[in-house]
Formats: sequence, structure tokens, C-alpha cells
Amino acid sequence: MTSFRTVWILLLCIGTVLGPLPSKSDETKTLVIMIDHSPTGFVYLVDKRPASADFLTFLNKHLSEWPQEKTKVVLLAHEQVTVAQINNTRGMIIKAGYEPPRVFYYGSDHRAMVELTFSPAVPFSQSGPTGITR
Repeated sequence: MTSFRTVWILLLCIGTVLGPLPSKSDETKTLVIMIDHSPTGFVYLVDKRPASADFLTFLNKHLSEWPQEKTKVVLLAHEQVTVAQINNTRGMIIKAGYEPPRVFYYGSDHRAMVELTFSPAVPFSQSGPTGITR
């Protein structure tokens, strides 16, 4: 009886020091989206699964697997993907309700990645900033 009580008190002390363990529902997930290049064109993979032709519909269909409030998104883009494709994909991820993803650009050899960071959009004019005379 004493050993049971000692073990119980020890577990209670450890639980108090460590705090409550996070439940599965409290964990933050990472959703990995990849735009890879194949001989037939670009392929969208979501957690290694091929996404349908309509990427946004695919994300919306699987929201229960990756709840927006508990999911961080990482976007991996092949070196042949254009900036416009990356920006379009980022837009669809944000439209689906996720935070803007971290974007990594990788080479064909899969040996190195570079993180791309996006700043807020700024107005653009071919004639230059307004108020400047030439």
C-alpha cells in the first residue's frame, strides 16, 4: 500500500512540475505543399498526395484533416516554378483560410533550399512614383 501511495505522489508531483500534456487536438500540424516539376508539367502535392487540378477545391475538401487555426503551411517550389505561380499558390492557400505559408525554393538536385520571403504589396507604375518630375 505504501509503495502505491509513493508512486501516486511521485506521479502527481511530476504532473504538477511538467504541466498538462498537450492533447492530440491541441498540437499544431505542418501542412507541406509541393509544386514539383515532371516531364508532363507541374504537379501539386499536398502531404505527398497528388492534388486535383483545382488546388483550392482540394484544400477546402480536406479542411478537417488540417484545421486552419492549428495548421502551419510550408510551400516547396521547384526551381522551374515562376514567381507568378508561387504567388498564385500562396493566394489560394490564404483564400482557403490559412496563414501565409513559408515558401522554400529548391533545385532539381534536391540538395539545397532557399527561403523566399514576401513583403506587403506596393503600388507600381511604369512612369515611376507620383510627384516626381523629370
